[in-house]
Amino acid sequence: LDTDAARGHLAAATYLQMSLKPHIYHIVGHTEADHAATADDVIEASKIVRRSIENAVRGAPDMTADKTITKRRKELVKEANLLLDAISRLAGAEAGDPFTDAATLTRAVTSGFMDAPQLRNNKFGRGEVRTRIVDGASRAVDPKGRPIKEEKRISSLN
Repeated sequence: LDTDAARGHLAAATYLQMSLKPHIYHIVGHTEADHAATADDVIEASKIVRRSIENAVRGAPDMTADKTITKRRKELVKEANLLLDAISRLAGAEAGDPFTDAATLTRAVTSGFMDAPQLRNNKFGRGEVRTRIVDGASRAVDPKGRPIKEEKRISSLN
C-alpha cells in the first residue's frame, strides 16, 4: 500500500463527492486496505477530509451539470438498484426490511454482493472483486481488466 497515494485518493474522492452536497460524510481511513485504522490514522484522515470539504464548499464548479457526469449518475443508479434487488432476494421471510436485517446484510457481504478489493484481508468479506479506473470511473473488471456490468458481476455470484 502506498499511503501517500491513498491520502491523495482520499482527498480527491472527498472533493469530488462534495459536488453531490451530502448531508453527512463517512470517512474511510486511507490505511484500511492495509490495516484497521488506528486512532492516529482516523485523526489524520479526518484532517485530510476536513480540508478537502472546506476547499470544495468554497465555490467549486457544478460538476453535476456535465453530460458525462449525468450519464454516469444514471448508470450508477441503475446498477445500485440491481444490487439492492439482489440483496432483497437474499432475505428470509422473517427478515422484514432486508436493508436493516443483520442476517441479510451478513449474507450480502459473505456472498460477495457487497464486496470491495479492500476487503481482501477481512475475515468476513471476500475481497474478490477487482476494480480499475476506466474513463474516469471506478468499475468492476474481469480477470483480464475489462469492465463488467453490475448485472454480470451479480449473476456470477449466484
